Amino acid sequence: MLKSMTGFSRAQTENDAHEVVVEIRSVNHRYLDVKTRGPAGTAFLEKQFRDRISSELDRGKVDVSIRLKAIGESASEIEIDRPLMKEFVRVATELGQASGIATTLQLSDLLSFSPAFHVRERDLSDGTTLWDTIEPALTQALNALASMRAAEGAETEADFDARIATLAEHVDNIEKLSDSKREARRAELESKVAELVGSAVEPATIAMETARLVERGDIAEEITRFRSHLELWKGTVATPSSCGKKLDFIVQEMNREVNTIGSKCQDAEIAELVIAMKSEIERIREQVQNIE
Repeated sequence: MLKSMTGFSRAQTENDAHEVVVEIRSVNHRYLDVKTRGPAGTAFLEKQFRDRISSELDRGKVDVSIRLKAIGESASEIEIDRPLMKEFVRVATELGQASGIATTLQLSDLLSFSPAFHVRERDLSDGTTLWDTIEPALTQALNALASMRAAEGAETEADFDARIATLAEHVDNIEKLSDSKREARRAELESKVAELVGSAVEPATIAMETARLVERGDIAEEITRFRSHLELWKGTVATPSSCGKKLDFIVQEMNREVNTIGSKCQDAEIAELVIAMKSEIERIREQVQNIE
């Protein structure tokens, strides 16, 4: 079953001490690239976050946002720059003395000196139990993300199936056209070769040259290889493991065979089918970039 690399999920859990919200966004990427953002006190858990995510996902650019709130107290705290506040009092006192103004600082004066106050996230770390607090929400979010990626992958797989069936039909028609016109092509080539070489050349030589030219236009090998790519595609899609990279390679090989068929065949009907096949392959190639 195919899985998309695109998805979003959100999970929220709560225990006696904390409320946890985990959001995960993922998009397509050549390999697994995980970035986590969490509150103060969770940085030491980053490896555990990555290991947990990599156990579920193989490819994709994954952004994880973790919000942790202590129940019963604010998730933020006020930090006071006490040396700066002390300097403020000193300067204010000196300024008053130099100006002959009595200096009577009130608490409101100190509170109004905003540069000395900084609001920051509270360190909610509580040692070894913090992972146990976050992990349930992370697991729920990963499960929801997996479901979304699987659903989108199923839709893409249905589209792939239809396009692969179309390609199989086109290659069958190309083979029929090529077979039906082989003799006509041979007769045409014999006439052209005979006209070029004249009567001075032995008929056997003309036949050999004709066979060589016919062989140049033969596409039986390309058709056989293309069909083997179709079967390989079907088998790869049916595997339970991630297969996006392999499918991308198969699409490249399909395109190579179709290009060769197009270069060998000078028939207008076949050329039209080749164009249609290249169009289908390009649509598959675009979508396969998002398969895990």
